[in-house]
Amino acid sequence: MTAASATVFVIGPAVSWLAAMGTMPHALVIVMGGPREAFAAVHKYLEAKIPRIALVDTYYDEKTEALLAVEAIPDLRGVRLDTPASRRGNFAAIVREVRWELDLRGHKDVQIFVSGSVDEKSIPALLAAGVDGFGVGTSLSNAPTIDFAMDIVEVEGRPAAKRGKFGGRKDLQRCPKDGMYEIGVKTCPACGTKMTAAYTQYLDRGRISEPLPTLDSIRNRTKREVERASLEP
Repeated sequence: MTAASATVFVIGPAVSWLAAMGTMPHALVIVMGGPREAFAAVHKYLEAKIPRIALVDTYYDEKTEALLAVEAIPDLRGVRLDTPASRRGNFAAIVREVRWELDLRGHKDVQIFVSGSVDEKSIPALLAAGVDGFGVGTSLSNAPTIDFAMDIVEVEGRPAAKRGKFGGRKDLQRCPKDGMYEIGVKTCPACGTKMTAAYTQYLDRGRISEPLPTLDSIRNRTKREVERASLEP
């Protein structure tokens, strides 16, 4: 759901071009230092024909960032709430609060979109609260999934995590025997095996710093991990 100024194409019976659409990512707010800076950049640099939809839950609460967005982007089309389940509480109540504050200030035309763990069970209540559109991803899958996210937590050595995340670089270790992950430990608390670094840095500022794994090595590792994984719920 990231907006871009370029056009995209869809391959089907015939190739056609569609105007870019979507919303800004959390990463934009984080690398630019805050929502004000990110909203100002969206307003200044995004092509005028692309609807502006601001993501409003990175560092402050949704209401605060929504009001910052309407101040920074005069032609704002909508706001998106991507509030993680661990922080949202009553999501419908948050939507009502944002809708109220926008309407109170004369922004009844600004729409509200929501995303993040949205499914058929949560949509009816959110519709009643005033949501205009939904970004649905995980729940469209045909099988149970493991919910996880990849987030920026540090920029040039400075902690910069969004709300609901722990800031700063993590020394993530992994047990080569049972696959357990831990932060900052030398031996596995379950089996006593020496932990190894969970990550390998292959690129450093665009340059290859370690030889890339071959397709065969990736396949073999995946096969080993699948054999070790339990199929029990």
